[in-house]
Amino acid sequence: MIRTLALLAATTAAMMVQSATAAPPTKDTWWSTMGQYIGDHVLYDGTGKTELGEFEVEWGVPFERLNYRFHSAGDDVPSTMTGFCHWDDKAGMVRFIEVETGADGLVTTEGRLVDVEGATLTWKIRSWTEKATVREFEMKDTFGPDGVARSVKVTSGKTMPESFRWKPVNQFQRAFPIGDRLTGTWTFTENGRKMKTMVGWGPGKETIQERTFAIGEDGTETLTSTVTYMYDRIADRVRMHFLDANGSSAWGTPRIETDGDTTTMDVEWFGRSPNGTRISANTKATLDENGMTQTVREFRVQGDAVPAGPARTMMTAPTKLTRTSDGTT
Repeated sequence: MIRTLALLAATTAAMMVQSATAAPPTKDTWWSTMGQYIGDHVLYDGTGKTELGEFEVEWGVPFERLNYRFHSAGDDVPSTMTGFCHWDDKAGMVRFIEVETGADGLVTTEGRLVDVEGATLTWKIRSWTEKATVREFEMKDTFGPDGVARSVKVTSGKTMPESFRWKPVNQFQRAFPIGDRLTGTWTFTENGRKMKTMVGWGPGKETIQERTFAIGEDGTETLTSTVTYMYDRIADRVRMHFLDANGSSAWGTPRIETDGDTTTMDVEWFGRSPNGTRISANTKATLDENGMTQTVREFRVQGDAVPAGPARTMMTAPTKLTRTSDGTT
């Protein structure tokens, strides 16, 4: 399954590159051209410094309909917009329809993709209210490594700014701002064993993976567990998935607080042991200038707390981690 998804991602990327250097798209290829817009973006003015709002673009129906939303930022009249893009059989081209509420009231806009040259897409666009046409204009979007450069030429009606910039948003880092404080190599001792945890960024810094190893007397390293951090778009939260060498699996949701140089991360865990037993835990990690301290504050099996005694004391004893590398090269 993972291999299949990787191949699909690679194929899609290749088609996007191809579409960006080919003629206007056809019914069979339009989706790969428009797929370049997918993601979260901040809209800026032409200087790239003043934030105007945010776009979210996603497939409503994969390869058939692209959905998008926009909400403005700043002190101007609030503006919200929603729209969709698809292949119009009757027109024989890519077409979008959107509705916006803002300074001009309720405005409907239609756009048609009329040309693709290199990395630049050219649109012919008309906006209107129930009373009159607001404006007609040509829009060019040029895709680059830092986002989209948009230029506008009004042909009739009300004027508007001549340039904008779309810059991609890393929602994972926005929701989990302490990623750089975690990445690197950490060493510690657990139940008398030497241990090592390696924390690294995934592609595009959209995920984090944590791998913990037990170090034998001869220096042999044995992987004991992994934790993957990923962004949950629906909940707008980061989720963590734990898996150990015995097959225990759990999901966690981190809560982060920062006070000066000290950051704490509380995580509620819920999962199953290899034999299906329900397990849950509450963990706390404290990061400061001296390193990291991890504590298991609660552990339950089938809803019951671990009884007081040596085992519970051992489980809940704070573990001090020393950072030996910050993960940079």
